[in-house]
Amino acid sequence: MNISAYILEYLKQFGSVTVPAFGVFSLENSKAIINSENGSILPPSSQIAFASDYEVESEELVSFISSQKQISIESAQNELQIQTDFWKKKLQADQILEIQNLGTIFIEDGEAHFKGKRLESNHPEYYGLEEIRLSDINSAQKPLVSENKESDYKFNKSILWIFLFIIPVLGILYVAFSQQELLFGKKSFDSVSVQTKTRRIVKDTVKIKKDSVQMKTLDSLKKDSLPKQIEKGANLKNTQNNTKATWQKK
Repeated sequence: MNISAYILEYLKQFGSVTVPAFGVFSLENSKAIINSENGSILPPSSQIAFASDYEVESEELVSFISSQKQISIESAQNELQIQTDFWKKKLQADQILEIQNLGTIFIEDGEAHFKGKRLESNHPEYYGLEEIRLSDINSAQKPLVSENKESDYKFNKSILWIFLFIIPVLGILYVAFSQQELLFGKKSFDSVSVQTKTRRIVKDTVKIKKDSVQMKTLDSLKKDSLPKQIEKGANLKNTQNNTKATWQKK
């Protein structure tokens, strides 16, 4: 187990660790971020921070390493000093230093900057949150999109068939109510013609009866007037004869 592993273990337990003649590592809460390297969303967690200080002193880390490795304080102090001296020389030479398990220190514009690693947080608010890969989301959404498109297509197709069936039926019903003669022909007027014929027959019968009555009346009148005319003619003839005989006697 190297020195950086002991520093990380101490950091997880106590939240901050002072490395003598090198600097102070600490934990900070970090919000969810997008990792551009692999296209993933990292959940909220703890992130390692570092403040460079070559004059800082502390015995806590030395005691922790001594107890963990079961060695003397002097041996633990020597191992820690050898490690920190190596880190200083490498950073001065390369202007960048990657510390395993902790992060990367780099020099820019004469100042030291640190990019710490993110740790899984034990905070209750962050419990259970995991890394989300955008590629997995996209691949999971593609079948859903295609399925939604297929369902929309089926739904639209069923609506189309419904309209294709309803429109002709509505057209036929409209024609049936508005243009009945085109479908069923003209209505029969037999009842009207029968009534008209009946009325005509009744009128003709009444007229015939009236005419027959008038004829009978005329015939009776003629019969009654004929004897009277004959009698009148006979009387007139007798009168004329009597008058003639009278004139002859004179």
